[in-house]
Amino acid sequence: MIVGGFDFATMGALIHALGSECDWLILAFLRMFMSFVIALFLTRRAGLKPFLINRPLLWLRSLVGCAAMIATFYALTELPISDVAVITESRPIWVAILAGILLGEATSKRVWISIALGMTGVILVEHTHMMDKSTAGLAALFAALTGALVMILLRKLRDIDPRTIVAHFSGTASAVCLLLILVLGKDFNFSFMEKPANLLMLAGVGVFGTIGQLAMTKAFSIGEAPGVASAGFVRVGFSAGYDLFIWQHAFELTTLLGIALILGSTGGLLRPAQNSTEDIRAAEEKVQKIGAG
Repeated sequence: MIVGGFDFATMGALIHALGSECDWLILAFLRMFMSFVIALFLTRRAGLKPFLINRPLLWLRSLVGCAAMIATFYALTELPISDVAVITESRPIWVAILAGILLGEATSKRVWISIALGMTGVILVEHTHMMDKSTAGLAALFAALTGALVMILLRKLRDIDPRTIVAHFSGTASAVCLLLILVLGKDFNFSFMEKPANLLMLAGVGVFGTIGQLAMTKAFSIGEAPGVASAGFVRVGFSAGYDLFIWQHAFELTTLLGIALILGSTGGLLRPAQNSTEDIRAAEEKVQKIGAG
């Protein structure tokens, strides 16, 4: 998740820089198509199937992930990338809520306190965009909600190789983006690619996005949903660094307070519950007694 956080933050910075050069939906299509080509190569090389037709949850993951990706791309071209990162990385809060409903994972009092703090932090970060009636801020919040559902679905799909999941998702998302471009009558203008710098940044979007997707998918296949999601919050630090050193973005006091609350809440979700450790020890003692008997 740390590797994925750096990759997604870098991808976000590149998308933000390209936002003034190209339509955001065209960027989304190109990003997903490049990821699909890379993931297709990796799956074929490993002898895996890039598409599994008879797995409804995999299709749901791809479609929900596509919705989250489109909302994120729109937000990244309109807002500072650190603001988008903070809002979208509130996903652990939503994951903690959904995990109890969909995965049957118990939600302790500590988790609910973390959720309350995190929700307050989201409101503080989001309030500026709400005051400006910014649809980009709402898009980022929508991306957080749908992204949380994706993370839950990844836990359900841990029997499938991450390369297949990414290939399936990126292929589906490419098709959806292309359909939206045609329906909305977007102009396929690729003149921005004539500049070597833009072409290099576009390649970086595809590479960093694919590596980040593979890293995140692998992390959720081997770890508990709320804790793993919280580790992804490191993306906020990387994004804030890009905003500060490249775009000289000034952070408002309420935004900093919101970031602190979300960081504290996700830190609380990262910490394993004490009763879980006690249960493990009790189970180990029971096994030892059975072995001795």
